[in-house]
Amino acid sequence: METYRMLSVGMAVVVMSISGCHRHQVVPDSLKAYVNHAGTFHQIKRSPSTYQGELVVLGGEVLSATRVEDITCVEVLHLPLTDDLAPIMERAQSEGRFMVVETEQQIVDPTILKKGTRVTIVGEVRPPLEGHAGEGHAGACQYEFPTLVNREMTVWEKNTAVSTPLTYYGSPYGYGFRPYYFSGIYGVHGLD
Repeated sequence: METYRMLSVGMAVVVMSISGCHRHQVVPDSLKAYVNHAGTFHQIKRSPSTYQGELVVLGGEVLSATRVEDITCVEVLHLPLTDDLAPIMERAQSEGRFMVVETEQQIVDPTILKKGTRVTIVGEVRPPLEGHAGEGHAGACQYEFPTLVNREMTVWEKNTAVSTPLTYYGSPYGYGFRPYYFSGIYGVHGLD
């Protein structure tokens, strides 16, 4: 009986360690050296010129996605990221909204980014865009959107998001699944 119990525990440890090895890579190797991990949403919103041209990682929930000519604009409700860079589920943790601009035509049809879709963006900080938050609703107000040019976008399935950021490496919760993604296949311009 004791041997069976030890074998069961050993199998559980092997399965958990193998599943930990299959974590999804949100930031591709080609961009890792360029990402400024110190650039938080709050800091970028407060001082966008300080981070202009820097690559940062932000995430959240898609509020809208529209395409005008060759540019797709995605309005995102900022949400903090877990250790696996997946957005948390709690909207109350948001610090505002930001805009993602896609100019490389990777997002050809914005309808694939339905309202409520969780995304993580690796993007280059650009000057803020002026617009209206809550457009289409009574009480829409003028808003200055922190703006990123998309370099890599991870679209998360609903069951991969977790409610709060994880605090340790190797947690069995919140590992990302990447059904599809969009990246600048021509590389990050200006960093070569």
